[in-house]
Amino acid sequence: MRWPNSKLGRFVVNSIVVWSMLWMYMFINHNQAPPSNTVVMPSWVPFWPAFFPIYLAMMLVTWFLPVAICDAGRFRACVRANVCAWLLVMPWWILSPTMMPRPALPEGVWAYVFDCVWTVDLPYNVRPCAHGIGPVVAAWFFVQERPRWRWFLAGVLGLGLSSIALVWQHRPIDILLGTIAAGIGIAVGATLSRSEEIKFRNFRELAA
Repeated sequence: MRWPNSKLGRFVVNSIVVWSMLWMYMFINHNQAPPSNTVVMPSWVPFWPAFFPIYLAMMLVTWFLPVAICDAGRFRACVRANVCAWLLVMPWWILSPTMMPRPALPEGVWAYVFDCVWTVDLPYNVRPCAHGIGPVVAAWFFVQERPRWRWFLAGVLGLGLSSIALVWQHRPIDILLGTIAAGIGIAVGATLSRSEEIKFRNFRELAA
């Protein structure tokens, strides 16, 4: 099957995938089955509210960066990798629910920001972390087309993944587990895409 390869088509497909994932995350987050396993942020991780815009921007990377992938097969591989990685982490929020106590609200304007965020996103679904999966997957497939962007995106990912811990949404170990899931998803997505391309090529040769 050849997916639509216009920017609008890629945007629609990726939006359906991304917002479906977010909806499912929120559904599990607000319907957590007690008791939860309580985990604690390591003492060496500071709470730096100023990193919240970077943390939020990671969601935009997941949503928009795949749209910039021009090759149809590579875009399919990206979407499949994202879905595969997400399906690897999602069951653990149900099978082994976790919660992490959050710090006191910061002072100033950040108090209003985090009060709103923590009301919407309850302190559950801590392990593993899915927040970094989309950016890692999207960046991987994007740089296959535009290698000159690799170091810039590596820096963006380093800063973005760090921000997840620095705003106390997930622990470093949770972020690592999510990144490993992203790596598995990338391998699966790329393999499925290559297999599909080979079958399509063989079909065209037979039909010629």
